[in-house]
Amino acid sequence: MLLDAGFTLTFYDGARIAADAAQAGVAVDAVAVERTQKALRTEIREHQGVPLRTHDDGGRSWLRGVFRRILELAGTPGGADALDRAAEAVFRAHMASNVWRRIGDGVREALGRLRDAGLVLAVVSNSEGTIEAMLEEVGLRPFFGAVVDSTVVGVAKPDPRIFHMALDRLRVAPAEAIMVGDSPTGDITGARSAGIPAALLDPFDLYPWVDAPRFDDVAAFTTSLLSSGRAL
Repeated sequence: MLLDAGFTLTFYDGARIAADAAQAGVAVDAVAVERTQKALRTEIREHQGVPLRTHDDGGRSWLRGVFRRILELAGTPGGADALDRAAEAVFRAHMASNVWRRIGDGVREALGRLRDAGLVLAVVSNSEGTIEAMLEEVGLRPFFGAVVDSTVVGVAKPDPRIFHMALDRLRVAPAEAIMVGDSPTGDITGARSAGIPAALLDPFDLYPWVDAPRFDDVAAFTTSLLSSGRAL
């Protein structure tokens, strides 16, 4: 089984973002940061026929904009200069140590259930070269036989090669695998182009047009998969 990382296994950490912004002299409420998720994801969602490409430049432009918008949505006090300064501080800190490090509800337990059921797991992520270290730091790395980070391997989703890299490391054939993630293009179209079935995590019902099994989160996907006793 292949899984995305951000917005699938882990989510941006309000406490980390608040601490990073504070280094730039800007106060932001950590709880308010985490409450921005639905609004942010609604704003940055893909639209049918318009793929969302986040890592054409390694994610730098996209991430700077995302961090600034998170701070705005969280009601961060100060003018545009303060928001710019704080967003840049969060970005720099993220590039050193990934801030998408808050483990999703039920994720750890779900990964344990999948592993106990005999599945081999890998992460396939468009990221900035920091995913494997982050997974180590939060204690999720032992669940995975491979971690494939687009910056490290030089190929980003939806390119089918990044999925094949993960399967090669697991020694699993495409038809025997499934990809789970939150991106219609990156995770669903990309996986299918590699010959891999895929399931979409869509907790806010943003993608009713996507023809794929849809679930709220990894825990719900895991329960469905293990209770069915068959591939989706």
